[in-house]
Amino acid sequence: MISIGRIGFLGLLIVTAAYCTKSQAGDSFVGSWRLVSWVEMETKTKSVHNVFGDSPTGMITYTPDGRMSVFITNPKRKPPAGQTASDAEANELYRTMIAYTGAYSIEGNEVTHGIEYSWNQAWTGTNQQRFVEVKDNQLTIKTPPIISPVSGKESIHTLVWERTK
Repeated sequence: MISIGRIGFLGLLIVTAAYCTKSQAGDSFVGSWRLVSWVEMETKTKSVHNVFGDSPTGMITYTPDGRMSVFITNPKRKPPAGQTASDAEANELYRTMIAYTGAYSIEGNEVTHGIEYSWNQAWTGTNQQRFVEVKDNQLTIKTPPIISPVSGKESIHTLVWERTK
């Protein structure tokens, strides 16, 4: 007959193992990552192109306490002519960046970004699901089909990041 103490200990081991497994999965991508590439594939036409060109710039950071932030820009962004952007310049600046921050949770290879603040108010307060894979010092983030914030078309996005040193 198994004692209540042994059952309790066994339960504690199971809970600890489950927590450590989840923590280790999250720990593998905790840190800061520099954007290497961003490819968009349109779901309807299967057309593939590099978003923001061959060398987009950006950084994504995941912290151990479940917070994240991302900032991506087109390296061809031009500053406004003066201290204050004209309406046309402001529109172009808005369209050549992506930025948001909030909490994240991870379950297996799926991460959910709970967006609290965003460059695009339509994303504020939403949950954005992503699929992640970490291999060596490379993080690949892939979206399910979404309406592209850049092209406005339904697309799947694949972003590749390198761990910062």
